Amino acid sequence: MKIKTFNPIKIIITGEEKYEFLQNLITNDLNKIEDIIYSYLLTPQGKIFVELQIKKRKDSLELFCTNDQVGIFDYLQKYSKLSEVNLEKKISLDIDINEKYFTNLLSKGLIDSNVLPHSSFNPSEISPSYIDYKKGCYVGQEVVSRIKHRQLNSKSIIVFQNLSFDESKKIDNFKIILKIKDFFIVRLPINTDFEKFENDYGLKKIDAT
Repeated sequence: MKIKTFNPIKIIITGEEKYEFLQNLITNDLNKIEDIIYSYLLTPQGKIFVELQIKKRKDSLELFCTNDQVGIFDYLQKYSKLSEVNLEKKISLDIDINEKYFTNLLSKGLIDSNVLPHSSFNPSEISPSYIDYKKGCYVGQEVVSRIKHRQLNSKSIIVFQNLSFDESKKIDNFKIILKIKDFFIVRLPINTDFEKFENDYGLKKIDAT
């Protein structure tokens, strides 16, 4: 899979119940926010719906999504009907979201799940730090908790740099989810011997920095 277009979006949330409204939807805990936190919105099945950067402003919360594949504004509007909040959508952004932006992230071992196939992955496979397992209910929370406490997660999403990898070679349990320049986003079993894997296949694992 390769990315052809990007659809960045910013949403401004204002109103007396803005914190309560968003807290009931996201995987992370808004009570921890000082400036910026990262979080997911999930499907009821516990899969990643969208990844968000959430910034605290004086009278608002800013939600930034690098690549909206799902219509996040309509999603939030649906849940906002019973809350005292206002939503504003902005397409014009301060940052240029393009292939270079995502390549820079991958070079640091960072994965923005907004470029991955929609609703295909558990959040714990990519960025467990975006989940607060102690907070209360949110969409998909029961599934996320069950996966953690029963240790059902058997795979993780890894960034590799292609050094001399032969893409025609078939490898068990190896699936390239996305290619951006010389970087692969790959899903592998968590018990993979990565050092042997790198030596055997001409790939370099990029750890998050």
